[in-house]
Amino acid sequence: MFDGEADVILHHIDKSDPRLEYIDLFKVRFVPVVAPNFLSFPISDAITPEEMRDYVQCVIRDTSRREPAREYFLIEGARSWTVSDQLMKKELILRGMGWGHMPLFLIEGHLRDGSLLPITGRYFKGGEADLVAARRRDTPHGPVCNRLWQFIEQEAAGFGASEG
Repeated sequence: MFDGEADVILHHIDKSDPRLEYIDLFKVRFVPVVAPNFLSFPISDAITPEEMRDYVQCVIRDTSRREPAREYFLIEGARSWTVSDQLMKKELILRGMGWGHMPLFLIEGHLRDGSLLPITGRYFKGGEADLVAARRRDTPHGPVCNRLWQFIEQEAAGFGASEG
């Protein structure tokens, strides 16, 4: 967005950034998960980062060019698969090729049927992020972008979100 490659993004942002205006959409909860039989030890709420360091972690590539790269939930020193999106990450984890934090809404069915197991506990608490629609406040927007923005505002109001 700051490089002019997108007019509107759906992502989490630094809400204190004065260059942006945004519309809150909803919160996304992240859960650390593994496939059954991925770990060589029993799942408990006391799994430590040191125990997980020997297992490949699936992470999503940070595509930002201007901002410093941010690593979410990354265990330092662990081997990792780097993928471009959540669906590929989910497939690798489902196939027992790694573990990682996934948005709950993408894996609820897998948690119910046991094809993914949560490792949430004392050291792996998961997390939460606010999903927003955002655009530059200091840039003129064309009619299509403005119409899209109005549509997002109307839809967000329908499920209780508010503009920031």
